[in-house]
Amino acid sequence: MSTNINTSALTDDTVIDLPSSLDASSTEKEFAIVNEKVTSSSAPSLTDLESQKESVSKDSSRPPEPEDANLVTWDGPGDPTNPMNFKFSKKIAILITVSSLTFIVPLASSMFAPGVPSLMEEFNESNSTLASFVVSIYILGFALGPLVVAPLSEMYGRSIVYKVSTFMFTAFTIGAGECNNFASMFVLRFLSGLVGSTSIALGSGSVVDVIPIEKRGKYMSLYILGPVMGPAIGPVIGGFLSAISWRWVFRVIGILSGVMTIVVFFFLPETYGPYLLHVKANRLRKETGNEKLHTLYEDRLSGPVTLFLKNIIRPCKLLVMSPIVLIMSIYVAITYGQLYLLFTTFTVVFEEQYGFSTDIVGLSYIGLGLGCLVSILIVIRYSDRILLNMAAKSGEKKPEYRLPLLLILAPLDIVGLLIYGWTVHYAVHWIVPLIGTFILGIGILATFSPTVSYLVDAYTIYAASANSASTMVRSLGGAVLPLAGPKMYATLGYGWGNTLLAFIMLAITPLPLLMYYKGESLRKRFNPKLN
Repeated sequence: MSTNINTSALTDDTVIDLPSSLDASSTEKEFAIVNEKVTSSSAPSLTDLESQKESVSKDSSRPPEPEDANLVTWDGPGDPTNPMNFKFSKKIAILITVSSLTFIVPLASSMFAPGVPSLMEEFNESNSTLASFVVSIYILGFALGPLVVAPLSEMYGRSIVYKVSTFMFTAFTIGAGECNNFASMFVLRFLSGLVGSTSIALGSGSVVDVIPIEKRGKYMSLYILGPVMGPAIGPVIGGFLSAISWRWVFRVIGILSGVMTIVVFFFLPETYGPYLLHVKANRLRKETGNEKLHTLYEDRLSGPVTLFLKNIIRPCKLLVMSPIVLIMSIYVAITYGQLYLLFTTFTVVFEEQYGFSTDIVGLSYIGLGLGCLVSILIVIRYSDRILLNMAAKSGEKKPEYRLPLLLILAPLDIVGLLIYGWTVHYAVHWIVPLIGTFILGIGILATFSPTVSYLVDAYTIYAASANSASTMVRSLGGAVLPLAGPKMYATLGYGWGNTLLAFIMLAITPLPLLMYYKGESLRKRFNPKLN
């Protein structure tokens, strides 16, 4: 496998030819060599570089440039400090920890839903919009948090950001359980979502840090399982806890996040390669006195404030200047908003139409959760397989090869909405709308997982920023659309109300199809400079 690339000679205009033999037989160490050398370029996408056809080494008109003796990089392809070379058991421990965080934080978004009626009664409120907003304001925090945590992680590493935010999340969650008025509840719920967004914003980046592209699909699916399964399972548990008191919902979440705080502090190492090299360069500068030592990733001329502002703009720049990020973010935002609209209305729907009591109404979410579980098993089994099969034919691992499963399964979202809406409208036996939500769950998760994998494959070194950009838009949809739920059902009824949601999903169905066929050309045409 040829990897003779002079990393010190890479510039913004460098074009690299990588061998087409990067297939399923490539080892992690081989891929780490390529990743180390390729990501030193300013181009954000590893696969964009793979798609180029000309090589520096083949350009006989360009004289060889001397290697940079002051460049700090990994100590060879087998360097144990390179996260790509971590032991498999250590990688799994990291992914389990991050996945657990991405389960608990979204769990808190909907676990409280069954307890909202009792909270409204205790606070002497009857406004249905307030009832929805007390759930969705948490998601609004998800929208703003990534603007801060993503750039901080790229400046100071992921580990410290995880630690501080998990501790703060625990404190704010426990505080919310002791509130005695709406004002303090809104503030603490928002702050919980704000700091809790860390795992949602950085989780995909943590997967990219330690898992090579040909194995990334299944592990990315396990990561995305938390943000979807957490909200689906939350109300099942929350229904029983709310029968005791809505405050116990927050107490249980506080206990779980408190345990995770301890785990994160002691068992979650740093995985962000550029930051680890930055630390190594600092150490070597002190040991050798050579102030010229540097890495390919650090901007030593920028102060902390300038660097932070530069990094905080990156997710916004991706949204504005990268059509694939904007289009897929809008697509997922509408799907996510629809999901949370259902989360905030399931309790009322099944209490009114089927007479479910507070302690068992959470079981109405179980169909959606099972659908998500089945969907994730499908994605785990076929995502990487599809990528490798298509790459074997084309000779390139294109990010667009993550989308076929979305194109196949996402239409089930529309089918599930129609079954759920009209069977609830006519009060058909409750098992039938649960079957509808099961089908809906398959379609919804098949939207989220391939989309996240697509964006991180397209922007590998800036995976956290790409995911943060998508999370911001997605979370706005999850916070705003549920506010329309009660009025929509009151005006249109359950049948036509969910049919309207199905029509909206049908209208945006061409978007991922457009990305599948035109995504590559859009990536190459609109390739914003992010470093």
